[in-house]
Amino acid sequence: MANHRLVFGIGAGFCYSLKDYKTDLPKLLNAFDNDILISTVDMPFTLARLIYDIVGQDRLYLDSGGFTLFKEQTKLGKDNPKFFKKCEKMKSKYLRLLSQIKVKECFELDNDYFLKDSDLTSPKNFLRAEIKEITGFYPTPVFKMHQGFAYWKALCESKEYSKLAIGGLAQTRAWNTKTDEIRAMMDYARLCGKKVHLLGCQNIQAFKEVQPSTVDYSIFQMAINLEFAKAEFLNTSDRRIIKETAVNYRDISHHITLWAVARAMSRCFLYDSYQKS
Repeated sequence: MANHRLVFGIGAGFCYSLKDYKTDLPKLLNAFDNDILISTVDMPFTLARLIYDIVGQDRLYLDSGGFTLFKEQTKLGKDNPKFFKKCEKMKSKYLRLLSQIKVKECFELDNDYFLKDSDLTSPKNFLRAEIKEITGFYPTPVFKMHQGFAYWKALCESKEYSKLAIGGLAQTRAWNTKTDEIRAMMDYARLCGKKVHLLGCQNIQAFKEVQPSTVDYSIFQMAINLEFAKAEFLNTSDRRIIKETAVNYRDISHHITLWAVARAMSRCFLYDSYQKS
C-alpha cells in the first residue's frame, strides 16, 4: 500500500451524495489507496461500520470532534451546563465508535472539559487512558498554539506518544501566520523521533514549508465541487450560465462526490512530490 501523506477527510454528506452509497461507496473508496479520516461529529454508527468494512483498520483514522466542541464552547461559554452536556454527548459517541470499529489512528478529545491533571502530558487528560483501554494505544495528542512551546517540547520528549498532531488552525489562512513557529516545532519533533500530523490543513504553501508526516482536510468542499459538477452537467465553462442555471441536486450529487475525490487525488500528488530530506 502506498504511503501517502494526505489523509482524505470524508463525512456523511460525502457518502450519502452517491446514487447508491451501499453499492457505490466500496467502489469509490477502493479506487484510491489514501488513508481516510471520519469524524465523530457527523458519522452515523452504521455508516462508520460500512466504511470500516470497506477499508479496514489500516486505512482508517477517527477524529474526536474536539474542534466542534471548541466552537460550541465559544458560543455557549465554558461554564455553561449546556456545553457540559455537549461534551458528554461527544465523549459517549466517540468512545462508542472506537468500541465498534478498529482504527489506525485517532485523536484525543482535546477540550479543557476533559483536563484532569495539571501535567498536560498525563494519560489522565483528554480521555487518553479511556481510549487506550478500548484501542490498546493512546490517541494522538493534539497541540494548539496557545498551549505554549514548553508543552510541545514535553510531548516530543514523552515516551508515551509516538505521533503528535497540531490543531486549532483549521481555517486555511491561519496556517500562514504560524508557519515559522510550526516549522521550528516540526524540526524539534523530528529530532525526538516523532511523527506529526496537521489537522484540517489544506494550505499548500504551509504544507510545503512545514513538511508534516501526514495531513488531512475535508475533501467534499460542496461549494467548489458543486460548480465543477454543474459545469460538467451543463456542458459549459461559462461561469455566468453555471451560476444562473438551476440544477436538481440529485442529478449531480454523485458527480460532486467524484469531483471531490478527483481533486483530492490531484492534491495528494502535489503533497507527495514535496518530499524534502
